[in-house]
Amino acid sequence: MNNPGTYALVAIALTAALAAQAQTPIEDLDGIEAATLECRFGWGSGGTSCAVVAQVSFDGTNWLDVARFDFLTASAVKVANLNGHLSKAVTAYAALGSEGVNDGIMAARWRGVVTSVGTYTNTTVSLRLAAR
Repeated sequence: MNNPGTYALVAIALTAALAAQAQTPIEDLDGIEAATLECRFGWGSGGTSCAVVAQVSFDGTNWLDVARFDFLTASAVKVANLNGHLSKAVTAYAALGSEGVNDGIMAARWRGVVTSVGTYTNTTVSLRLAAR
């Protein structure tokens, strides 16, 4: 694969509510075969809920959800391991619900999207991708 390594898809201090705020994509991951995602939610106070979605794109315009991490009002670390070597039947794509995974979808472009409800204080969110 081109450019294996660890990349930050999200690294923000969470304060005001966010409505599907897409972060800057990581590109040039041609040939990615597997990915481990680690999402860290460092809760300070306030807020109601936070969803962090990892997405991939084949064309840079249309984005597909591959993993979703959901948090409330407690610090937590969650992981997902994705494999591009899965044999699956053709199916209709659907956006992910809470804690969902669309395994087997790998593309050269990856990004994180953050949606939060309420006003958080001293709260951080990170999503890291280990591409291989």
